[in-house]
Amino acid sequence: MTTSWRPHQVCLRPLSPQAGHEVALKAWAQWCEQNAGSTCELALSGHWLITCAAPREQALAQWDHYLGLSAIALEQAWVLRSVQKPTLNLSCAAPRALMEGIQKIAREHSVKLQWVGPWWARDAQRWLTALGKAPASSGDEQTLQALEPGLNTHLTVGLDDQGKRCLRQVWAEASDEAGPSNAVVPTQARTEQTRLDISADTSLAPWPNPGSSTWQSGWADELDFAGPRVRTALWSWALLILGVAACMAVAEQAQEAAVAQAEAQAMLHRLERAQHQQTMARAAPRAASAAGPAARQKLDEAATRQAAQVAQWLAYPWSAVIGRVEQSALQERAVLTGFSLDISSLGAAKLDVRPPVRLQAALRDDASALRWVAAHGEGAQMLGRSALSTPFEAMTGHYGLRAEATWPAGATP
Repeated sequence: MTTSWRPHQVCLRPLSPQAGHEVALKAWAQWCEQNAGSTCELALSGHWLITCAAPREQALAQWDHYLGLSAIALEQAWVLRSVQKPTLNLSCAAPRALMEGIQKIAREHSVKLQWVGPWWARDAQRWLTALGKAPASSGDEQTLQALEPGLNTHLTVGLDDQGKRCLRQVWAEASDEAGPSNAVVPTQARTEQTRLDISADTSLAPWPNPGSSTWQSGWADELDFAGPRVRTALWSWALLILGVAACMAVAEQAQEAAVAQAEAQAMLHRLERAQHQQTMARAAPRAASAAGPAARQKLDEAATRQAAQVAQWLAYPWSAVIGRVEQSALQERAVLTGFSLDISSLGAAKLDVRPPVRLQAALRDDASALRWVAAHGEGAQMLGRSALSTPFEAMTGHYGLRAEATWPAGATP
């Protein structure tokens, strides 16, 4: 949390222009292991970078012409970042293998890369900002020399066709490996210098970035090889907190409104129900006085008959009848396929009338069919038998016959 607001600032460079990435990545891995979980801004040496003061497409054309790097090859092996402003066009590329190694090591140690870019980018931004506030001199060029061990990077600013200052050239040249302390002090009045104070035999060291505490984001942040990312300002967190508070307040008001609406609807339903009950209460005496004794007697007789019929249905020995049917089928190993009982016959005038039960079953042969019918007891009759349309095999044998019988339910066996 401490380095989220004030991240570590370190610089990474090769020990020599001809050295590979392995030594630098090893030094970076050691630093990440010692500072696991921190936030870091990583400045890259110009030895690894190619830079051009031109938009992306023009820079690709120049690198293809002078360095033999085609657009396809550059896309595969380099990470390209560009800045396009009215008075500033700058393209810069870093080796993809180096960037992938840096990011992989950072992930392994939970190090957050807040910015990875040219070490001179922020100094160049401050320099260009200061030049923009100064009055323009006719035709005079301004130069910034970015000095580091073994390399000098030059940025030249001049006037465009409209008389406005713009970045015109960026180039690099080899210098003394001893470091910027041995660089010659500029003799031209319109040349300024910025120095990377790091020893030539060091791969990684703290990045002395003067003015970092008062740094303002700008085009230098667009030269972020680990990005691009959206940087959140302090006021955005305040807006977020205000938005959350407003949402909570609105949600509470909405909940209160929903509760009030539910209570109002419940009150309305109670009032409607009370009004309906009063209407029914007023109408009931009139309906009772209008209906004569004959109508009430007729209603009582119909209700009595219906109650008697229901009582007969309930008094019928359902369990005994169904038990007899199942026992007869089990006795002859019959497979029941139909059972029907007309309950309307239970309401007949004679209480001793036994309603007929119609049965259907699949049997193995004629003898089994006759025994199955006789097993139901007195009054059981065979209505017919026929071959099954689809005979089937079971554990109890081959079933190829369908028999239909009737039995007066309740008869004794």
